[in-house]
Amino acid sequence: MSKKDELYTILDISKTATDDEIKKAYKKAALKHHPDRNPNNPDATSKFQEVGKAFATLGDPDKRKRYDQFGVIDGEDTGGGGMPPGFNPFDMFQSMFNGGGGMSGFPGMNMNTRQTQQLQKSPDKKITLNLSLTDVYSGKNIGIDLEKTICCDKCEGTGAHSKECIQTCKTCNGQGKIMKMVQMGHMIQQSIQHCGNCKGKGKMIDPSKYCSKCNGNKTMKLKKHLDCYVRPGSIPGTTITFKGESDWVPDCSDCGDLLISVNCKNEESCFRREGNNLIMKKSISLLESLTKTIFYFKHLDGRVIRIKYNKIIKPNQKMIVEAEGMPSLNDMNNGDLLIIFDIVFPDSLEEERSKYLVKILPIPKKQVWDLQLESTIESNISDKQMTEYNEKQNSNPKFTPQKMNDINDDELFNDEDHNEMPNMKGQQVECATQ
Repeated sequence: MSKKDELYTILDISKTATDDEIKKAYKKAALKHHPDRNPNNPDATSKFQEVGKAFATLGDPDKRKRYDQFGVIDGEDTGGGGMPPGFNPFDMFQSMFNGGGGMSGFPGMNMNTRQTQQLQKSPDKKITLNLSLTDVYSGKNIGIDLEKTICCDKCEGTGAHSKECIQTCKTCNGQGKIMKMVQMGHMIQQSIQHCGNCKGKGKMIDPSKYCSKCNGNKTMKLKKHLDCYVRPGSIPGTTITFKGESDWVPDCSDCGDLLISVNCKNEESCFRREGNNLIMKKSISLLESLTKTIFYFKHLDGRVIRIKYNKIIKPNQKMIVEAEGMPSLNDMNNGDLLIIFDIVFPDSLEEERSKYLVKILPIPKKQVWDLQLESTIESNISDKQMTEYNEKQNSNPKFTPQKMNDINDDELFNDEDHNEMPNMKGQQVECATQ
């Protein structure tokens, strides 16, 4: 085989191959013969080095032109083992795949072009605002004062007195990472690590030539004020974005975004939020529940609302006041206000008032198991005082009913008293019953 064709044969390409074809051929051959992929092949390392040497020559236009004219000349551009001085095929392999389209699925080599592009934008910054239910009901404009990290305006983020003061790290050749290879029998273990000389930056600056303003840090602090408007009806987790207002990170061309997260309580005063609806519990007296209920309350936006209801209200009855709930972010319709009534009964009642209530209140409906007075037979039951049932003291209530011969017939309901009851019909209501 002619020495002028040897390197082309190693990469399995023709002498008329273009630069792109040479790169593709090298990537294919390097992956094929890489020692990590061929742990049981003792010749994999030497073959991998041959592929790297071939690409080092054919991938450089000047070297390729000289090789096409004169071929490989013994003793020239070679070091130990026939490799150029300082040549490391693993370094070239890492450099090629870090900036040449990536190595999807190859262990240890996952720094591809997409990741490099992601580094061009600094990470987003998040801030949480804790608000009250009143704030998110009416909407609120909140001023945010923050300290932002920006690029040093004197050195333009280089960290040096001038660009000429920046030197490429000789240890990693500006890559910021180095590959360490450990021979373990017929296997070669590789690991990629940050370069300790330049601390992974790939560039170095003499401390005496640092920027006088940022002292080589490349950044500076700036106090900034932002006005953040929280829309009415915002829910916990609502995010407000300020483009490009995150901190700047060295070697990134753009700043990330500032993300304002809204966190608000769901309860305040007499209100509790459920979705776009508001729940309010209202205690009223027994008299109000039976006659007419009128009360006032102060809404979350400061308005005083008057509620009037002329019909009988039962315990735990729910009523809806339309469009008095939370505003909606998606449309112009508000949620509803749901009022749950709790009727407060008196602790005691005078006997005279009890007799009066017996005459005016409706007679309870008879049930099939209720005994009729005519068929009642007196039973010998000891007369004990009935006490209030306490769940914590006893699981079973104990009381003795009154003997039937002790009941005064005048105290019983009669049809005449029932017919004399006043008309209890109500008037037009101002809120709907659920």
